[in-house]
Amino acid sequence: MSRRTPQTPRVVPLILAVYTAGSLASSSGEEVLSTAPGRLDGQLDSRIVPRGGYRFDPQAGEVRKDELEMGVVVSATYESNIYLSSTRPESDLVVRVAPAIAYRHGDKATGEGGYLNVAYKPVGVAYMDHSSNDRIDQTAEWDIGWRGQKTLASWKGSAAQLGDATADTGALTDRTELATEVRMAWAVREKISVEAAGGYAATSYDSGKYADSRLGFGEVALRYTYSPKTRIGLAYKGGNFKVDGAGAQTVHRVTGRLEWTPTQKIAVDLELGGEHRSFDNGSDTTPVVEARVGWTPKEGTELYLNGYRREQASAYTPGQNYTQSGAALGIVQRLGEKWSARLEGGLEHASYTQVSGSAPAGREDKIRFIRPALEYRFTDDFSMGLFYRYSENSSNRPGLGYDSHATGVEMGYRF
Repeated sequence: MSRRTPQTPRVVPLILAVYTAGSLASSSGEEVLSTAPGRLDGQLDSRIVPRGGYRFDPQAGEVRKDELEMGVVVSATYESNIYLSSTRPESDLVVRVAPAIAYRHGDKATGEGGYLNVAYKPVGVAYMDHSSNDRIDQTAEWDIGWRGQKTLASWKGSAAQLGDATADTGALTDRTELATEVRMAWAVREKISVEAAGGYAATSYDSGKYADSRLGFGEVALRYTYSPKTRIGLAYKGGNFKVDGAGAQTVHRVTGRLEWTPTQKIAVDLELGGEHRSFDNGSDTTPVVEARVGWTPKEGTELYLNGYRREQASAYTPGQNYTQSGAALGIVQRLGEKWSARLEGGLEHASYTQVSGSAPAGREDKIRFIRPALEYRFTDDFSMGLFYRYSENSSNRPGLGYDSHATGVEMGYRF
């Protein structure tokens, strides 16, 4: 695979920001997002935190938080296949430097009044032998809103400029991803709330050989708090999905959601339902699954399981969708006061179908990965670790698929 022409670093304004994926509280109406969305890295969120959403408590006092966090993560990784190529694997030492800043004001969970969560993380990526691939990735999120005793209004979103490889394209892929949503929630009774939301999401590729996509959607949801440990809900989402080079798709989705914390050691967040899509070549109805389960059987031991099934549009082959189903399992074990070990692994299957045009379909990707890691924490703010990652994609599409090994060291410091 040929080297890429160097690109001018692109800048996302500081106001569009996120420090970590879990730093911004989510609403109860949002779909459960898989913590292994990238299909490659196998990075799992090990924190057992129920996604509680909006809790309307008339007795809740006003709570305020003002917090500024800054940190940096530096890693050096030897990768055996930086392009994820099936025919010409290229190895290299890749260095990443990722400073981050986050600011939080107010309390979305229990307080009243306005709140603000913003953060920003650029990642400098340098290749020792293939310097034409050097780039600056950037990730940002924001969550701004107002919370009363019985109402909540929020505007949240994320923006990212990335250049890493994707399993769909099978190459380093420069792209811009944007997602934004406005949501309103009302407590109509003591245990019942309703929500309405509208949003937009888009992915734009620097290369004209990949297909850009855009989704506009609206959502309504009903939530019921059965007990402090159990919440259930029903949501409908409808939208219009457009992919360059293909006809528009109309999407209707109905899901039910369970948020259950039976004990302090177990947390379950499960969303199940179905999605109906209409497109040029007809229509289909597919199951939707987004789930995570966390369990701490004893102090210092934590297990977590993620599962998902969703439909995506292919950027590599315009006019084709792929059904993405997978599961990932992880365990974290504390070893004494300073050491901890982590083991993560997962499987995924992606099946491609033609929804517009007449290009040949039938592509199937079967991905598996495993990632052990060992961490030593010098202080509460400074840690260092060693990791190894193996990932493999057994694709039946000629020229795609890969076999990749990566090992490295990572250091993190919080100021």
